[in-house]
Amino acid sequence: MKTFIKNILLAIVFTVSVVVFCSCSDDNDNGSTPVVRYVRSINAEASDSIITKAYLGAAIAIIGDNLAGVKEIWFNDQKAKINPVYITDNSILVSIPNDIPSEVTDKIRLVTASGAETLFDFGVDVPTPVLNSLKCEYVADGDIAVINGDFFLEPKVFFNGNMPAEIVSFTKTQIRVKVPAGAKAGPVTVESMYGSTRSKFSFRDNNVQTPTTIFITDFEETSWNAWGLSAFATAGGVTGTYMAMEGSVGSWSWPANSLQFYYNNTTATRQPIVSEGKIEELALRFEAYSHEWSDVPLLIWFSNQQYVHNVDGSDAQAHWKPYLTNGVKSNYTTEGWITVTIPLTDFKYSKDESEEKRSITGLNELVDLHAMFFGSADDANVGKAIKVWIDNMRIVKYK
Repeated sequence: MKTFIKNILLAIVFTVSVVVFCSCSDDNDNGSTPVVRYVRSINAEASDSIITKAYLGAAIAIIGDNLAGVKEIWFNDQKAKINPVYITDNSILVSIPNDIPSEVTDKIRLVTASGAETLFDFGVDVPTPVLNSLKCEYVADGDIAVINGDFFLEPKVFFNGNMPAEIVSFTKTQIRVKVPAGAKAGPVTVESMYGSTRSKFSFRDNNVQTPTTIFITDFEETSWNAWGLSAFATAGGVTGTYMAMEGSVGSWSWPANSLQFYYNNTTATRQPIVSEGKIEELALRFEAYSHEWSDVPLLIWFSNQQYVHNVDGSDAQAHWKPYLTNGVKSNYTTEGWITVTIPLTDFKYSKDESEEKRSITGLNELVDLHAMFFGSADDANVGKAIKVWIDNMRIVKYK
């Protein structure tokens, strides 16, 4: 038995020694000049294809000899981040830096710890503009719209109908543009020196699912003021009347009327708000302006039970709580109106989140809409102000 254990220990020591020796060997720069034979994609479906150029941010495999000693990799004049785990004597896995080069050499430059260098012909392409979102999709003519995305290089912006807009300022990831007079609803196009891109999102979003157009604004309708819930205002709004949800934080206490709303669909046939589309492709979207909000989520749910406003019911809820970041609460302010998108697949909770497997299963459930600030609050936040304005409730096809 002792001999058996001794043999196992010896085997373990030997194995560890081999691993350490190999690791040290891989890390040892023997002064050899790196040799690059070719570059390929790391995507499985294209891993056997040799490539001579790739886009910023792309992950590639450099194949060759004497690569173990490489300590720096440059694409044009941009230094890449490298991980020794992905370096062997015959290959290196690395991502091309996302920064735009100031000097274009169309070369990869490998540098070892001892100073040996190798140049290899390889081009880096800059993508066409990437358009992620509008900070707020409803902006008045002459006001500033903010477009978020990437690769905005000397951009030009055009609203629907090829209507040019004045650029106020821009960075690589954001454009501030003055909305032209007479701007039409629809997608926005951004051009750069590397091409143009048409947005999937819509300015003054008209991508609503029929017949949601009757649902989108005009909060003065009695349907939006069932039982006197919610309050309304116009000053500082984006499209006229908006819901002014203002009050104070409670902890599991029924909120004041101004901190909840109930859209009571009073159509004779009580048709669903949405008549077409797949749940997984639809989202509730609205504009919001948060002045103060540091605790208690906004619980939102749909129902198909007229004259029932029941937060304890079985309907799937979405819990909007943007004041929470990595588990830490802070005062959430938006510095103006923003557009908020909540996918219908995010409607999955019960009131206290003890159930997370609820779901909206069909359009027939989307008849009435409810919301209230309700839930557990930290003692220090009870009594603090909530001031959140909401406008343009709508359901859209967002993907």
